[in-house]
Amino acid sequence: MNKMYQGIFIDDQKADEHFAKLMSTPGINGLTVKFQQPIELITLANQIVESEPDFVALDYRLDEAIKTPKNAYKAEPLAQQLRSYTSENVTQDFPIILVSHENKITGFDNDVVAHNLFDCRFTKKELADNPEYNKKILSLVKGYKRMIQHWKQKSERWATFFFLNKEERVVIAYQAIREMDNLKAPHQVAQQILRYMIERQGILLNKDNVLARLGVAKEGNDVDALFKELKKAKVTYTGVFSEGWSRWWEHRLQDWGKELCDEDLGNMTAKERVVCLNNKFRLNLSPFKSRWQEHTDALFAFACDSCHHPTEQQYSVIAYEPDSIHHSFIQRKHICWKCVETDQFLKSGLAIDDGERFIVEMIQNDKMRD
Repeated sequence: MNKMYQGIFIDDQKADEHFAKLMSTPGINGLTVKFQQPIELITLANQIVESEPDFVALDYRLDEAIKTPKNAYKAEPLAQQLRSYTSENVTQDFPIILVSHENKITGFDNDVVAHNLFDCRFTKKELADNPEYNKKILSLVKGYKRMIQHWKQKSERWATFFFLNKEERVVIAYQAIREMDNLKAPHQVAQQILRYMIERQGILLNKDNVLARLGVAKEGNDVDALFKELKKAKVTYTGVFSEGWSRWWEHRLQDWGKELCDEDLGNMTAKERVVCLNNKFRLNLSPFKSRWQEHTDALFAFACDSCHHPTEQQYSVIAYEPDSIHHSFIQRKHICWKCVETDQFLKSGLAIDDGERFIVEMIQNDKMRD
């Protein structure tokens, strides 16, 4: 059934009302976001749940423009009230995102409480500069609807969210994935999927990591044609939140590559992988040249988390991740030796794990060059 979804954007700054329109998507099955200024906390929370929204966005600071004792609260306590309600009324659950000017929410990424309340954090600059962000927001809405639709499923509910067939379920049935079926509300499952599958590499891969696994230079020809072939082969992820975040199944990519090339991709050089792909699909892809070895006979394993180019495990170091949960299926963040040599990783906000200190000193002292 076609339905226009309804959302609410709460912000104390009347001048920022236009962000409600930026978060909206017109058309059938689109999203209309309405603007509202904050009032007393419990009254506002009750008004929101009574309106049965499909989506809520909260400005981080709700107490700047309207300063009264009743309005002296930020986004977290309001989100907590809404989450408490939907934990008991799962069929009315909805995504909640945090929005604000970037300098006001710099601590969000390391705030465990905030992560338990909000699905995503978007800055107002991101919303203003990139029209693609409304796709992410509508994707959150549709993903929640799918989870609610199948919430009463008795077994392997998680597999239904991901559109996995019975044979594939065994491949990704990690304990942490299976335990999603024990969570109390859709928003808890949504946060697990976003944190550990969409935002991290492992079970799913982003475009940079797909190209790294295939040894392909993204600046070369026929990259779009390659991804069309991946779609035909159903390597593309089509589960919840896929409309907002393009991802590809890691296990399907490996199986597809082995079937095409009669060899595990990891055992082939970038040049060999690209020759295979070009021959099979009559493409003109270019192999990526290693930033460290400066040739295409490299065994690329993943994309560097600093420069996002393909890199070899042998020529990369592990990035330091404070308070990060390392499930067995999550790919650790890595920094290529070239980004270490040039200090480029610092501009990406990354730090190097202490266990890599000796190698880093060797690179920076120019002792790792032949």
